[in-house]
Amino acid sequence: MKHQWNTGRQYDEHGQRMVAEVHKETLTNDPRIYFSDLSRHINGYVPLGMWAQTGDKYAIETLVMTNYDFGNYSPSNITLEWKETK
Repeated sequence: MKHQWNTGRQYDEHGQRMVAEVHKETLTNDPRIYFSDLSRHINGYVPLGMWAQTGDKYAIETLVMTNYDFGNYSPSNITLEWKETK
């Protein structure tokens, strides 16, 4: 499931757009949340915590942003896309 949100931080003309998506790694069987900070061109992933496995939007955003802000993530070459909503 993909989540996207704007943090409101002013990094570019869009603010700070974040996209996150849960993936289950087939080799390690470890669920991860991949994320992209589209405003700063930073991609990474964090392990999916047990409490965030429900897919709750608030839990996913909190897990991503807390780890991102403290630099507690692994880099990734996957860039997730922002989908405009009407």
